[in-house]
Amino acid sequence: MRRRAAGLLVVLLLVAAVVWWPPLLRPMWRGAVVVLDVYSSALSGENAAARITPAPRVAEERITLAGEDARVTWWEPARGERHPAMLLVNGATPLGNDDPETRRIAEALARAGYLVMLPQLAFLVDARLEASAPARVDAAFATLLARPDVDPERVGAFGFSVGGGVMLAAAGRPGAALGRAGYLGALGAYFDVDTYLASVISGRQRRGGALETWTPDPEARRKLPAGAAQAVGDARDRERLVAALEASGGVAAGEPPPGLGEEAVRLWGALAAPDYDSALARLAALPASLRTTFDALSPRTRWADVRPPVYWLHDEGDRFEPIAEAEAAAAAARTAPTRLQKTRLLSHAAALSGDARSRGLDFWVPEVAGLLGFAADVLRRAG
Repeated sequence: MRRRAAGLLVVLLLVAAVVWWPPLLRPMWRGAVVVLDVYSSALSGENAAARITPAPRVAEERITLAGEDARVTWWEPARGERHPAMLLVNGATPLGNDDPETRRIAEALARAGYLVMLPQLAFLVDARLEASAPARVDAAFATLLARPDVDPERVGAFGFSVGGGVMLAAAGRPGAALGRAGYLGALGAYFDVDTYLASVISGRQRRGGALETWTPDPEARRKLPAGAAQAVGDARDRERLVAALEASGGVAAGEPPPGLGEEAVRLWGALAAPDYDSALARLAALPASLRTTFDALSPRTRWADVRPPVYWLHDEGDRFEPIAEAEAAAAAARTAPTRLQKTRLLSHAAALSGDARSRGLDFWVPEVAGLLGFAADVLRRAG
């Protein structure tokens, strides 16, 4: 009964926000539509926002992004001819553009009046650390900017999980189209490939200068080391390294497979490090070929060159990317502002954590209020 009452109160509060707040508070109105859409569906299975907003148009096409063919899904608002717009960058999900959580958020944004672009990027579907990945994300944003029905002064990008980290890395590249974004948003992203890998390898994260226990999800433990192995240049070494890591759940145990070249052997040694600090030291000493890829994928490398404001939302108990990654980004010097919103309501990139449904009003009210304020701030930047 307590759970149902809490959920009903949240839905009623959000409906009131959408219906009664005046047009002068349009960013908060739009933020309320997004939160209402996502959480009414997650709580009750029924989309309350669908009762008060028209369904968007959904279209599919194939385009070339930085030399690679990609499926793109568009959500277009049902009303108007020129729209604020948003690029969404998925996480490392094998479902690609069919991932239900991403599609739910895309529809919610379109109901709130935003034209949404979702490119299906092969490196994310296959969970590969690939040096060309930032260029593909930036090419997608340039495509969005070029649409005649998009207002180029009101365009931003939002990335989920690993996709969020790659998007932020792309934004710091010289001449990046993402440098023209009005804002950049990230949900559960990473800041530095080295510290992210070290946390996954060691089960530790550094917060406030001290190491503390962090337990990665088995999927992250399996995928990230194997994804790092995809950066090895020699195709035969790469195939053998990836196979060995996938067979062991991502754990580099014992000696490397025999007959590997130096690049693969050195990476195996880093992935087999006994603790966090050893992992960081071994990763820093990798051959230049691997360092080039890891640095290109790390927002940390060019963080000071990321021009738009950054809005970072992170689950405090995230087991895919440690919250230390978000805290490091928020603490790093940059000309534009960085807003970090920590939450216990989410479960990584999913709408609800495992125990959220059973919590009372003392949990739900501040969590939803925080998400509403965060969403309104982002959408205020979005125009």
